Amino acid sequence: MKKFTILMMAVFAFTVFTFAQEEKEEKKSYVMFENTRLSVRSDKFKAFDEAMAHHNKTYHAEGPYHANVWSIIVGEDAGQVVWSMGPCTFEQHDHRPDGSEHMEDWLYNVMPNVRYVDGSNMWKRDDKLSYSPEGDDNSSKLSIRVYDLKEWQSYRFKELVSKALEVYRANSYDWSFSTYWPSFQTEKGVDVALVWGFNDWAWFDKDPTFKKDFEAIHGEGSWFKFMEELRGTVESSTDEVWEIIPSLSGSAK
Repeated sequence: MKKFTILMMAVFAFTVFTFAQEEKEEKKSYVMFENTRLSVRSDKFKAFDEAMAHHNKTYHAEGPYHANVWSIIVGEDAGQVVWSMGPCTFEQHDHRPDGSEHMEDWLYNVMPNVRYVDGSNMWKRDDKLSYSPEGDDNSSKLSIRVYDLKEWQSYRFKELVSKALEVYRANSYDWSFSTYWPSFQTEKGVDVALVWGFNDWAWFDKDPTFKKDFEAIHGEGSWFKFMEELRGTVESSTDEVWEIIPSLSGSAK
């Protein structure tokens, strides 16, 4: 029993040390966005547009506090908009615009046009599980798949995403692929998001070659095994497509 206790303490110490090292590395530099979902009143679209455009171009035009506004085109929440600030670290959040003029503009000019706020969270990009092609510009549209993972299966999910990324890098795909983790557990079943960036809807018409490309890298029959392992890690998933609204966003980067 004593040996077992010592062994468990050693494992625990190693785990804490590993997590501490990972957190230390993440603090050096990371990409994170604060996303807030807003449902706009149907009779206030014009007033909302004017107020939001003024707010972002005045207080969130550039730098870490730059804000984009995205329209949810596809998904259960289609019709809502997402106010997204960043990329911004937690340390930078301590110095975000918060003066009286900024808050009054948001509270008294923007928010009266909003029916309700449908959640807010900070999403951090996992750079080890993300891919951006050379010369990639900011995408005007995002295809987002949010996963509800089974308990204690995030490590397996990461391994599967890593295998997929090998295919992206080997084939130099011309669209981005990113993995984002929520910083706070604010909603049940929202554990991780995979985000594909693109600019034209014709992107969905492209002939799918990923299965063939995957097996060229990982061997014949590997795709079926990959999908079986994915089913073993995931409870469910939901899709959304976002499109940026430049007129409501801060200055173009």
